[in-house]
Amino acid sequence: MKKTCLVLFLFFNLYRAWSQIGSIATYNIRYDGHTDLANDWSERKVPISQYVLKNEINIIGFQEVLLNQLEDLKALLPSYKAVGVGRDDGKIKGEFSPIFYNTTKFELMRSGTFWLSPTPNAPSIGWDAALNRICTYALLKNSINNELAWVFNTHFDHVGQESRLHSSELILDQIAGFLQETDALVFLIGDFNMEPSDQGIQLIKSQLRDLTCSLRHPELCSENTFNAFTQSPLDDKRIDYIFGSSNILSFLSVVEKSEFGLSFPSDHFPLLITYQILR
Repeated sequence: MKKTCLVLFLFFNLYRAWSQIGSIATYNIRYDGHTDLANDWSERKVPISQYVLKNEINIIGFQEVLLNQLEDLKALLPSYKAVGVGRDDGKIKGEFSPIFYNTTKFELMRSGTFWLSPTPNAPSIGWDAALNRICTYALLKNSINNELAWVFNTHFDHVGQESRLHSSELILDQIAGFLQETDALVFLIGDFNMEPSDQGIQLIKSQLRDLTCSLRHPELCSENTFNAFTQSPLDDKRIDYIFGSSNILSFLSVVEKSEFGLSFPSDHFPLLITYQILR
């Protein structure tokens, strides 16, 4: 009897040490109006939304989302709400980097967007970047256990090397400031336009864990995430990431490479992890 009680005690304490299983993804969906050899957005929006629904994703950050694409995704994902603004005017113009969250799982506590530049509170181009770049954030509360999580979704510049490094520094500073206001879990996701050896990625990894890499074997990470709308592996690169707090333990990381129509639904593959939180 004593042995049984001890086993039950250890089991329930171990169980309480873990929060519920969660999932988070990042997906650069490619802006509407491109001239690549790929399907039109009117066709691509279907497999992209089905990917979210099929995997029952809790939280997903999209990149390269124009207003019409945002409205389409909202209509196709009725159980989700989205936060984010256009990068050109802080309202509706230009690309969004929205965060979609499942309203049956999370409640929005706070959200906003800052620009990746020396003037982050206003629409602006930073350093040697070619375009305005943004980071959208949301503070979400788990509806079941009230656990809080900061989610940051971003898209770094594709040209400016200096900009990418300074953007990494800026986001980490912003995260530190938000954590001083409200201590919570942190997820940083998006298209960083940097490969793993780049200085900006190494800087982020010095403060947050790459959740797409194996905990025991950190050299084993997710597959390449950029495909250039081609079948050739020579075009592939790993530039999309999911980073997080050290107590977020991912046990599954998947790059979805299903084909659709002429090639793929986007020139990026979506990246998804499932995770648990060690309390």
